[in-house]
Amino acid sequence: MSRVRELALTGGLLCATAAVLGVPALYLPGLAALLGAAVAPLWVILSAGRTEVSVHCDALTAQEDERVELRITLRRGAVPFPGGTLTAWPGAQELALPLSRRSAESTAGAQLTRRGRHALGPARVRVSDPFGLCARELVSGCAEVLVLPRIQPLDEAALGFLEGRGRPSREPPQSPDSLRAHRPGSPASRIHWPTVARSGALMEHAMRPEDDARALLELDAADPASAEALDRAVRAAASLCLHLARRGGCLVALPHEPRPTLLGRDLAGWPALHARLALVSPGGPPSGARTSRQGLSVIRVTASHGDRRAEEGAHLRVGPHPLAGVPTLFELAGCSAQYLEPARARRAA
Repeated sequence: MSRVRELALTGGLLCATAAVLGVPALYLPGLAALLGAAVAPLWVILSAGRTEVSVHCDALTAQEDERVELRITLRRGAVPFPGGTLTAWPGAQELALPLSRRSAESTAGAQLTRRGRHALGPARVRVSDPFGLCARELVSGCAEVLVLPRIQPLDEAALGFLEGRGRPSREPPQSPDSLRAHRPGSPASRIHWPTVARSGALMEHAMRPEDDARALLELDAADPASAEALDRAVRAAASLCLHLARRGGCLVALPHEPRPTLLGRDLAGWPALHARLALVSPGGPPSGARTSRQGLSVIRVTASHGDRRAEEGAHLRVGPHPLAGVPTLFELAGCSAQYLEPARARRAA
């Protein structure tokens, strides 16, 4: 039985007792109890009936550990609140409802520590009478914020390796660009024999470096050791992407995407790529870019314990779980960077 019914029953019994026993003094508390049982729920219903509560967040995106501000807006009708509380989100501290103002706005801060989509809210308004006889609860919608992986600065060891110091030198792959007169000492494989047969002039292919000779960064989320390991790998990948793009651009292969994304020096595609990195989930290898672009310098970021793709050629492995027997070149976002040749990678894996 609810407290309102209990109070109404008590008032009715007092009035009945006063009538049967002829004790007029019992009418006053009996009528007061009946009046309270009738007014309390009516007041709560009328004041909560036109109440609206909403949650807004000005920032649509935020980086990990960044504080965001929420605005909770409360509007009611003409009937003031008898009492109650406002909770900005589940688990937050309860605030007393403003009893006199018809609209109020309060702010609350939230610190988001994990990447991905986060729903902030819902805010809850609990309207109740002063005696706690009855209450009515209203719930708002949620404000959605996309939390982006945090960007970590690269130390001198990382910058030195990525800029070529201490790394095995490799000629960038080249492809035919145009024809020119044959130069003494050029390989015979460059001679364009159809032109020689047609004109008698010894011509050869003029070679140019392939456009894809820039670094390829692969993010492998197929077998993460843990959710925290995947978060570290994503932070390292985001930090490396931004650095490589500023130094001339890079190709980025993400899980479940059919082809790599070109990130240029102008960083025009960085906001969209940063958002996709925030939503990377376990499972699925990166797009098969390495097989069709053998000349690229490959940086493979992985959250797994081993190196399942060691046979695919030399690459820089970056991950939270370093391979035994392979020296660590630098640390980034809780990940160790190791340069793997195919034979060494197979032994370490």
